[in-house]
Amino acid sequence: MLRMLGKLFLKLLLNGVFIIPLLMYLTQATLIEAFFATYTLSLLSYIAIDQLFLRVTNNGVATLADVGMAFVFFWLVEKFFFQWSINFTNVAIVALVFGVIEFFMHNYFQKDRGRLDRHSFSDN
Repeated sequence: MLRMLGKLFLKLLLNGVFIIPLLMYLTQATLIEAFFATYTLSLLSYIAIDQLFLRVTNNGVATLADVGMAFVFFWLVEKFFFQWSINFTNVAIVALVFGVIEFFMHNYFQKDRGRLDRHSFSDN
């Protein structure tokens, strides 16, 4: 359980370091708005993609799912919650940066030693 929480913390830390400033730079997001959006996406991605999808697919497919989810998520957050005046290009840039971070995180966590059938965020 502690290993899983450590991996979640690392995911939140890396996404916070890169995505929050990027959102604030590309949009009119405040620190609180960028913080809320980034960490909500990170938690959704951890549950939906890392815990479920990555276990049955490979890193490339899971990363594409992360990019797609990030694109849709930030587009919907801007449309329904915050008025950031974000455009297609800016959403695509944020989603791609999120995907790059996730790609390397998936690689790192899949190299974690353990059982032969271990995937990404297994705790055993």
